[in-house]
Amino acid sequence: MRTLLLAATLALTACATGPAEKDWTGSPGAQPFRTAAAACSQTSYNIEANFITCMAGRGWVKTKK
Repeated sequence: MRTLLLAATLALTACATGPAEKDWTGSPGAQPFRTAAAACSQTSYNIEANFITCMAGRGWVKTKK
């Protein structure tokens, strides 16, 4: 039971620390944000430039601060 609780907690923590949609601008016809972010997280190897490039290919551009 503890293992299941720990796994659920880790899964929720991972979702909470992902990219926020408010920091991105989607173009018309962009892939849904969560789908794009999940796919790009897996293929970017935690390299921000790779993640931004991947997201751009799916219709999302990082908003300037």
